[in-house]
Amino acid sequence: MARRAPVRNGGIPQAGSVRPSSKDVEILATLLVAYPQVSRVTYDPKRKALNLAFLCKGPISAKKRKDVVKSYLDSVGVYFDLTGTRAHITECMWEKMDGYYCLLIERDIASLSPGELNLTVELLGSKVKILYASGEGDASAYGDDMNASARVFLQDSVNQVRNLESTRKLVALREGEKVLVFDK
Repeated sequence: MARRAPVRNGGIPQAGSVRPSSKDVEILATLLVAYPQVSRVTYDPKRKALNLAFLCKGPISAKKRKDVVKSYLDSVGVYFDLTGTRAHITECMWEKMDGYYCLLIERDIASLSPGELNLTVELLGSKVKILYASGEGDASAYGDDMNASARVFLQDSVNQVRNLESTRKLVALREGEKVLVFDK
């Protein structure tokens, strides 16, 4: 007979902890739909920041990894200057996982924009081989068959990232063709 792991506090949310709204869940899911190059998005409510994970095929030399980080930071720095944006958090680091590398980018939600996200995925796609979690290969960010109204809807939804209000950490990831969002 299967046994269930004990649940602390009987499955009742801790005092002061509010379940994430469906709007917050929808925003993170939309980010993964709009940007298939992103394999995971994590929202940190304490830092008011998103962590974007890009899974890349290795091997990638230390010099190449350093060059990618420098190119990213330089490019978004120029983007900020051109748009008059003042970012509070712009961090980037690599993690190695077997024959793969994961580029983790942390950005504050107050200054993150679809334009910056577009720049980021285009830049990284030109520097490293990004693995699409959905198995789409080298498809464009929106797919050739997506109509203009669907593109506008996705961009409007991505613009809502500044409105994340969850008090709990949220993690969005892909599982095959599905997008799953968890709260911690």
